[in-house]
Amino acid sequence: MGKNNVLNFTKNNKIYIVIFLYILIWLFPFSFLFRDFYSFGNIKNIINPQLMRVLKFTFYQAFFSTIFSLIISFFPAFYASRRKNFIAKLLESSIFIPFFFPPISMITAFSMIYASNGFLNSVFGIDLKILFTIKAVFLAHIFYNSPIFVKYISEALKNIPSIFIETSKIEGAGKLKTFFLIEFPLILPAISRAFFLVFTYCFTSFAVILGLGGLQFSTLEVAISNILRSSLDFPRAINYALVQFFILLIMNILISNIKSHEQIVEKNYREKKISFSFIFSILYIIFIYSIIIIGITAAFYNYYDMKFDFSGLLNLFSDSLNRRFPVIKSLFNSFFVAVVSSFVSVSFVFYLLKNYKRLTSIMIMSVMGVSSAFLAISLLYLNILFDIPYILLVIFGYILVSTPIAFSFLYYHVTSFDKSLIEAGKIDGAGKFQIFKKIEFPILFPVLFSTFLQIFAIMFGEFTISYTMQLRDVFPLVSIVNYSLSSNRFFKESSALSALNIIIIFSIFYFSKWLENKKKE
Repeated sequence: MGKNNVLNFTKNNKIYIVIFLYILIWLFPFSFLFRDFYSFGNIKNIINPQLMRVLKFTFYQAFFSTIFSLIISFFPAFYASRRKNFIAKLLESSIFIPFFFPPISMITAFSMIYASNGFLNSVFGIDLKILFTIKAVFLAHIFYNSPIFVKYISEALKNIPSIFIETSKIEGAGKLKTFFLIEFPLILPAISRAFFLVFTYCFTSFAVILGLGGLQFSTLEVAISNILRSSLDFPRAINYALVQFFILLIMNILISNIKSHEQIVEKNYREKKISFSFIFSILYIIFIYSIIIIGITAAFYNYYDMKFDFSGLLNLFSDSLNRRFPVIKSLFNSFFVAVVSSFVSVSFVFYLLKNYKRLTSIMIMSVMGVSSAFLAISLLYLNILFDIPYILLVIFGYILVSTPIAFSFLYYHVTSFDKSLIEAGKIDGAGKFQIFKKIEFPILFPVLFSTFLQIFAIMFGEFTISYTMQLRDVFPLVSIVNYSLSSNRFFKESSALSALNIIIIFSIFYFSKWLENKKKE
């Protein structure tokens, strides 16, 4: 009887066991650093002037980057919510940028546009002198994160019933009064969620600060990486990581407690006349997509000399360059680890969501506050201790960081699956595997494969882990090789490799969206 009770308990609570094991796996790489380099006595040094300076700048750049992104996105969001045309589709499609656009490609494109000898100066004679200043940080964060506000705000505006707006007009209210008294309160939850999401991304900014801010700026994430790569002051790095983790944990709790406006109605498109929002949206599209276009065309056009030049693209695959910068090897390595980690994370998340409990969301999303740089050095330490191959460590790290992303992508599709189909399969005597094979997998395949491709695109361009682990010579990945090309002033080759990455990721993203749209038809 006791044995049966144990078996029943295990069967009914196996999802909690899986979640517990997941947290243990997350803690595993950090445990050895804590064991060998940290004691609770180090906590008393967690507050110090140097940490306060880094934390102050981290908050400063994150807050103002978020505010500027919000301001810039308002008019494009209004336009996208009121029109259904090519301009509106371009605005809505920009959401791929914060999740999929490779950071090193962004840095390369920014440099080609805003450098003193770049596109703006060569064509228009404009030298903004913003590279390696806080202005470059703000501008890059606006490029990366304003599409999140555009998406959230436009969707919230579309879901406001037309009767609310019409009633306001009948009552004699003008546009401003209608907005502040009716529309703004209804879209405020969406703005709040987007605000916290963008703030979190800016707070953990790494590549933007490193590539465009310069050595004079440092966020917590950059500071952790620099400490571990230079002085190996593990106690200080751990203190920085703990501070970042608990701050972002609070952020995630705040996000989870914000309730959205749930009244979903037919999408309403209003205001057909040309307005200021249209003009501003055109300027916004030029700003956003010019970086993408220049990033792609840089493979065959030299924006510094303003002429067509295929030498950078051809040199990428030359033996002489690959002996120094393993471009070809890095492409294969990145492809392989992205495929494996994406498959594992999507499969694992599907299992979690199939057996969903509220605790699942809390535990999975809470690890988003863990520093990727700190995770990277913990994985490197595992290699030192146990001689674990780098390829396994990278895959392990990618699985950990991609699981929360896959969870957010798949959550709605799996949890809202029609349970009556599963019950019908059970009535017909089908087992769990047969139900999965005959019912769940065929219906959910487009979403699962689409999510797999999207996670692949993110992991293919991942930079923080490969940079912090210093993998270029031992296990080269395309993002760190691209950064090395740029750092060593191989600008043609760096631009060409950035363009190649953009094309690969851009193609994968839009193929994944095509699969999603096909499922909806």
